[in-house]
Amino acid sequence: MRRIFHRFPNTIDLEFEIARPFGDVIGCIQRLHNSHTTTKQGSNLVKRAVIVQIATNKVGFESLDNAGPVEGQVTEAVDFRIAMQDSILKSEGRMPASVSTFFVRITDKGGRCECLVAKDGNRGVMDATDAKTLLTGACE
Repeated sequence: MRRIFHRFPNTIDLEFEIARPFGDVIGCIQRLHNSHTTTKQGSNLVKRAVIVQIATNKVGFESLDNAGPVEGQVTEAVDFRIAMQDSILKSEGRMPASVSTFFVRITDKGGRCECLVAKDGNRGVMDATDAKTLLTGACE
């Protein structure tokens, strides 16, 4: 069963392949959900949280928390919406910095997967190559 979003952007920012089977790539993306990293940017400590949603009923997205088991039930193609939320960590608390959102389509190509990435809007500091780095890093 395919889980695709019928309004997936026609203009793709980046296309690449991951040399892993379809089920493995889906599992890697699932493990990214609700993960975070902390890095130093200048004098600030920045936390980047990753939120993953999966296409549902071809018209929207739902959180992976509500989607149930996806791996093994999805075949051929799947669309995700991945949001990367940056927050500046200060002694007074967290301050939202930016949100970068991407549409990601994973298509089964046998032992490899084709990945299409399109940024949703102009908000955020990340671009499609940052999304590729995140996805390929998760699948190593």
